[in-house]
Amino acid sequence: MVASHDKRWKLAHARIFSDFTPVSVRADGASIYDFLGVGTAAKFRKGWDAHCVAAGREVTPRLPPPNEHYFDWVLLLESVVRAKGAFRMGELGAGWGAWIVRGAAAARQRPSIGKVELFAVEADKTHYEWMLHHMEANGLDPAEHHLLHGAVAASSGTVKFPVVADPAENYGASTRAVTAGTPFVVVEAYTIADILDRCSGPLDFLHIDMQGAEYETIPKSIDLLSGKVKRIMIGTHISDELHNALAESFAQAGWTERMNFQRASTADSELGPIKLGDGLIAVDNPRAEDL
Repeated sequence: MVASHDKRWKLAHARIFSDFTPVSVRADGASIYDFLGVGTAAKFRKGWDAHCVAAGREVTPRLPPPNEHYFDWVLLLESVVRAKGAFRMGELGAGWGAWIVRGAAAARQRPSIGKVELFAVEADKTHYEWMLHHMEANGLDPAEHHLLHGAVAASSGTVKFPVVADPAENYGASTRAVTAGTPFVVVEAYTIADILDRCSGPLDFLHIDMQGAEYETIPKSIDLLSGKVKRIMIGTHISDELHNALAESFAQAGWTERMNFQRASTADSELGPIKLGDGLIAVDNPRAEDL
C-alpha cells in the first residue's frame, strides 16, 4: 500500500544528530556553513551572500532548521551510521553536490568508515563546475570519485538540456522542459545502469532530484537498484498520480517505505510542522544486509 500524503512521521532526529559532533570553522567571508563544517560558496544561491559571516570569525553552526531539506539530513545521517568499512553514495541531479559532500563530511566522523566513494550526475555545466569547486573546497579530490557532466535518461547517448540563464537561481531545469524554441545544449545521457556500473560496491544512499526524469528512469531500473543500493531518497515532481505510481513500484518490488510525502504537503516532526514543496519518497532495501 502507498502511504497517504497526510500520514505523520515522528523522526528520530534528536538521536541521529547526537551521533555527530558539530564542527567549528573559521569563516572565509564568502561561504555559509553547516553543522558538519561543510562550507558552501554563497555565490551558488542568489541571496545567500547576506548570510555570510565575516572572514576570520570562528563559528559553530547550528543543526539544520525544520525546512523540507531536514528529511534529506535525517536519511543521509542514518545511512552513514549504518555504513561499515566504506560509505558509498550517489546523487542524481546533483547541482553543486551538496549532499555527497555532506555525506563525506559525516563519514569522516565515523571510526568504522575507512573509505568514501561518491558519484554524482549533473547536466548544467555551471552547476557541474561548481560541484568540482565545492568538493575541492571541502577537502575532496574530484578525480578520486565518479562525477559525470550529463543527464540521467532512459537510454544512453545524448539528450537536449535547457540552457540555464541564471545558475544561482534556477535549479529546476529538466530534459522534459525542452520544447520548440527553447534554447538548449546537447549533453551526454547516462542510464542508471551506466552510472551504477562505475561503483566498486553497493551504495549506502542514493539521493535523486531529477525534476521529473525520475518517472522515466527509475521504474525500469528497480531490479538493478535492488541489487546495488541500500537506501534511496527521491524528490518527486509533476503530479501526485506519478508520485503514487512510483511509490507503488517500490512496494511491489519489496522495498520498505521509510517516508512518503506528496508535493505541497505538511509533515509533522518533533520540531513542528514542515512544509514541503516537492514530494519525497524514501525507501529501504530489505536485502541491504546481503549486498
